[in-house]
Amino acid sequence: MLFKIMVLDTVSTDMRKYADFAVWHECGFELSGHTFSVSNALSSVVDRECDLVFCVDRPSSVLSVDFLRKARSRNIDIPTIVISHVESTKNIRECFLLGAIDCLAEPIEQDDLRDALTRASEYVCRGVMNTEYSKAVESALQNIELTDSNASLMEKLREFLAKTQGKAVSVEQAADYFGFNPDYFRRYFKQRAGISFSDFYKRLLMDYAGLLLHSGHYRVNEVSELLGFSSPDYFTRVFKKVTGKLPSDLKK
Repeated sequence: MLFKIMVLDTVSTDMRKYADFAVWHECGFELSGHTFSVSNALSSVVDRECDLVFCVDRPSSVLSVDFLRKARSRNIDIPTIVISHVESTKNIRECFLLGAIDCLAEPIEQDDLRDALTRASEYVCRGVMNTEYSKAVESALQNIELTDSNASLMEKLREFLAKTQGKAVSVEQAADYFGFNPDYFRRYFKQRAGISFSDFYKRLLMDYAGLLLHSGHYRVNEVSELLGFSSPDYFTRVFKKVTGKLPSDLKK
């Protein structure tokens, strides 16, 4: 699945001259929509109809700063590339200060576009990973009944999981974070959570893997590497043992 680009521009045809560039698909993107309106562009972002915004500035209509300011005021985090028909150092500087990934001048060179899209792809991928990891953590924590006796554990566990996203975590590392020796931590966690830490964390990782696969933006080998498995085959065996499904089932 390709990441989707929304074009924000007062002219609907201008980006068509770049539509045949091979670099779009090469970097994992497609031009999927167009809007004349800043508010419509923001709505598309909120509704997850796009993953990246191309904002085209013209002498008669400078949209980029308005879009980026409104996105920031609403706490909307969306990677944005500015296409400029306007030579304004002040405007470009403000776009960068407001979080633009890049500012490209017309006419766009394919190598410059590739560099910008590569940076944007890394940003979008991090966003997908953060979103899906947060979902997996919340689901895992909700499976443990919160009681007076485990409230402290749950609070510190949430902190620990937030700090260790994308890292392979051992019982020893978890025990060290909690300030216990590994044997005591195993008993402490099992008594209060009703599940061993190893089983809890393995389920969390496989839920996270499933969400990444279901997003359509990651292949099995990519998820295996992200989660630190030694090989896709080993990841597949663990995934099937925990979930009862093959990772490829989530790609269909």
